[in-house]
This record gives sequence, structure tokens and C-alpha cells, in this order.
Amino acid sequence: MSVKDINAIRDAFSALSERSNKSLGHFDERAVGIGRYVPGSSPWEKHNNGDELLYVTDGEVQLEILSDSGESSIEPLTTGSLFIVPRGKWHQLTASDHVNILYISPAEDGVDRQREHPFESGDG
Repeated sequence: MSVKDINAIRDAFSALSERSNKSLGHFDERAVGIGRYVPGSSPWEKHNNGDELLYVTDGEVQLEILSDSGESSIEPLTTGSLFIVPRGKWHQLTASDHVNILYISPAEDGVDRQREHPFESGDG
């Protein structure tokens, strides 16, 4: 057990130009961390073993989520926004500038990731 200084981590991230993650520990069976995202899009991912919590601590990001039929919805997230991505939903983050996101994610053994659009590649 230890106290995590999120402000110090955010300050350290501000000097970075590349993507970075800092693990903060575990909450039950979930990974807790903060990620520094750079301009561009993350890979598509879906968590088959639980919901994922995203909390934007700094910046703005577009969260695209795909329905089971492949229809897209975009949620703009700004500093202070919290969003829970439902289990099994493909999603992708797109940032136009650096953004920091605190996350609580299910175990890695239940995640699928890919660069190409899940429904355009024939997967889904």
C-alpha cells in the first residue's frame, strides 16, 4: 500500500512527447493506471471480461464506440469527464493534443486489440 501522487505523475507526463503509462496498482481484479496519450488514434480495443472506466484528468479526447452492428457513436471527453465503456464494446481514442486519462481496466487476458477497424476488417 502506498499513496500515489497523481499531480506529480501528470507533471512528469507534461515533459513527454510520446505515449506513456504509469501503473497505480490493482483494484480487485482490475488494473489502475494513468496514461499519457499523444495526438492520433489508439488501437481499437474491447474488453471481454469487464467494463473499463476512463477519467480524463487533462485535455480532450474523442471516444468512438461501436455497437454490435458496427454503428459508431462518438463521445467527446474533456478534463473532468468520466466514461464507462461497457464490456465487449470496441472502442478507440483519438486526440488532437496530449491528454492524460486515469483508467481502471479489466485484466489483460480478456482484451482484444487491433489497428484496423473491427468491422471493416471482417472481424467483430
